[in-house]
Order: sequence, then C-alpha cells, then structure tokens
Amino acid sequence: MDGPRTSTRNDAASSTSADERELVRQVLSEEYRLLASALSAAWSASLVRTSIFLGVLSAAGVALGLVAQSGSFTQFALVILPLALFLGLATFARVVEIQREATIYITGMNRIRFFFQMAAPASRPYFILPSHDDDIAIYRSQGTGMHRRAPRYGLAVAMVQTQGIVGVVCAVLAAAIGGLASVGAGPVVVWSVAGTTFVITLVALIVYWRRSFDGLRMSIRPINPTPPDEVEAPF
Repeated sequence: MDGPRTSTRNDAASSTSADERELVRQVLSEEYRLLASALSAAWSASLVRTSIFLGVLSAAGVALGLVAQSGSFTQFALVILPLALFLGLATFARVVEIQREATIYITGMNRIRFFFQMAAPASRPYFILPSHDDDIAIYRSQGTGMHRRAPRYGLAVAMVQTQGIVGVVCAVLAAAIGGLASVGAGPVVVWSVAGTTFVITLVALIVYWRRSFDGLRMSIRPINPTPPDEVEAPF
C-alpha cells in the first residue's frame, strides 16, 4: 500500500511543480511585456521633453533676432533667456529621472530573460541581449550603445546622450545670461564671466547626474551577475 501512495504523492508533486513553473512563465511573460512597454514610453517621454525644450529655445532665438536692432535687446534677453534656462534645467532633471527609470526596466527585463534561459537552456545561444543584472550587463543592454565593456572615457560617452546634450545647452544659456548681465564691464570681464559660468553650470549638472545615477546603481543588488568567462565576451 505504501508504494502506490508514495507514487501518487510524487506524481502530484511533479504535476504541481510543472503547473507552478508554467504559471511563473506566464506571469513573467506579462511582466516582460509591461517592462518593454514602460521602457519605450520612457524613451518617448525623454524625446518629447527634449523636443519641447529645444522648440522653446528656438522660438526664444527667433524673438531675440527680431529685437536685435532695438536698444532694449539686453533687457529683453535677460527676461527670455532665464525662462529658457529654467525649462532647460527642468528638462535635464526629468531626463535624468527617465534614465533612472529606464535602468530599472532594463534590469528587470534582463532578470526575466535569465529565467527564460534557465527554463529552456537550449535557447540560450540564440539570446543576443544580456540576461544578467549587474553593471557589465547594463552596458550591453538596449539603449546603452551595446558596449562589450564599461566605456573607457565615460564622460565623453555621457556628453552624447540626451542628458549631456541638454546639460551643455543649459550651460551655454547660463553663460549667455552671465555675459549679458556684465556687458557694461568690458569684453574681458564679459567673456571671463561667461566662461566661468559655463564651466560651473556644466560641472554642477554632471555632478548631479552622476550622483543620482550612481545612487540608483548602488541600490540595485544583482541576483545573477555576469560570470567572469562572459565579461567582454562577443555578442
């Protein structure tokens, strides 16, 4: 009697385990689609916010061009440019937040991809996107340039991203405001103030960006880091 009962319990356990695995697969498939949709929405939001900022900046440039021949150009510019700078700083802060969100979405997708590979090991050679959730895997993920390793010149890479472009434009705006505010002090002072303002603004924005992003990365605890033999591996 014990034999059949044991066999029946084992069969039931196996059946339950298979059902649970299938349920997990379905749940994670839905979660993967949700994360992919959220990632796409985040990138779209970044483009929209940046486009709005650059559109307003273009309109401000046109307005300044129309009043360039009038004697009130400086006063008008010192009203318009600070408004454009405020919008630029708000856009910069928002695109940094969007990068943080995108990092979380990509990390979650990588973890789910790891589960799929473990569930079907034979499929692993056909996955080209990473299935690990550490910094190395993030650099190899979508939207990051698909680097095999961490970029050697991180600042140069950062400057060509949306955040870097917006940050440089904001620094130029701040420099223009500083230069216009010191017009009466002579060309040397004007250019010195403009250059100093540009450097200080850009450095401040980069520091804010890096601290915000590094803080997020430190809060992510990898559960399946990249194995040593896969570091810098070809795609």
